[in-house]
Amino acid sequence: MQARRKSAKVAGVAKGGAGFRNPGAKELPGGEGMKKMGRVFWGVLLIGGLVLAALPGEARGQAAFPSKPVSIVVPFAAGGAVDTTIRILSEEAEKGLGQKILVINKPGAGAAEGQGFVARSKPDGYTLLAITSSVVTNTLTKKVDFSIESFDPIVLYCFDPEVMLVHSATPFQKLEDMTDAGKKKPILHATPGHSTSHHVAALILEKKTGMKFKFIHTKGAGEQVPMVAGGHAECMLASWGEVRSMAEQGKIRVLGVMSEERDPRLPNVPTYKEKNIPLVYGAWRGIAAPKGTPPEALDRLLRVFRSALDSKEVKEKFAKAEYPLMAKGPKEFQNYIRSDYEDVKQILAMLK
Repeated sequence: MQARRKSAKVAGVAKGGAGFRNPGAKELPGGEGMKKMGRVFWGVLLIGGLVLAALPGEARGQAAFPSKPVSIVVPFAAGGAVDTTIRILSEEAEKGLGQKILVINKPGAGAAEGQGFVARSKPDGYTLLAITSSVVTNTLTKKVDFSIESFDPIVLYCFDPEVMLVHSATPFQKLEDMTDAGKKKPILHATPGHSTSHHVAALILEKKTGMKFKFIHTKGAGEQVPMVAGGHAECMLASWGEVRSMAEQGKIRVLGVMSEERDPRLPNVPTYKEKNIPLVYGAWRGIAAPKGTPPEALDRLLRVFRSALDSKEVKEKFAKAEYPLMAKGPKEFQNYIRSDYEDVKQILAMLK
């Protein structure tokens, strides 16, 4: 090694003359220098890896969420309150999302089919559920492969009290008329599906009044409302926005509303409480994702839907369609669902 170092030095002097040193040239590092350079190299590599791991997906070369259209499954037939409100909301939300939002109707088994489909879907934020109070009753009354904990709630956007309506040709002019008749003979009652909030409300009404219904279960309000308006069933419980046009045409008549106080949309319609029937009940509507959806996807969706709910366009369309509007985030929504579950569980136990 000494001979090699010496020959290299001599060669350098011979080339440049005595005392010459090329300022652009560097001496080859010795053993200790190589070790130091190695430690620096691996240190930089380690730090770089940690920084890269901490970066969001898009900064690491992964596509930012969402990189493709998002689907919202409506577990009812087209035309009802859930379908209508989700379409209004989706149309505005996709402006902020930067991707199309596809509304897919998947009715069946009183909404359990669509709910189960979403619960089993990949939790990546691309398949969402138009979740309603029926998810509570379905888990309590049916053998299903999901629970209320199978979903990550995103936003609760609507609560609608139940409204009792009858076909205009029936002799029922007041709630008392209907109650008295139902105690003598079952009244033909159409629902948007077994175990939906409308169905459960009717079961509670039977228990509190002693009247009886003969139920016809459909695949959603889109089928339920025409059935009563066409005279194929005598009555139904529904959300006002679903039935307003038929009521205005005189095909159906409003008898009562299950709210604490008179509904401002129906100032001349009495509440059940006014008729000494202590019953306050309604349907809630929201949006949820399969359990385990990445937090960044849930956060993005929450921001987008909240912005849509706060927009002038959505507020005007909801008001025109006469659907109440609200906006509750994930934690409050989750607590709301759990509270509703316990309430309905107690109610159903009393109905047995």
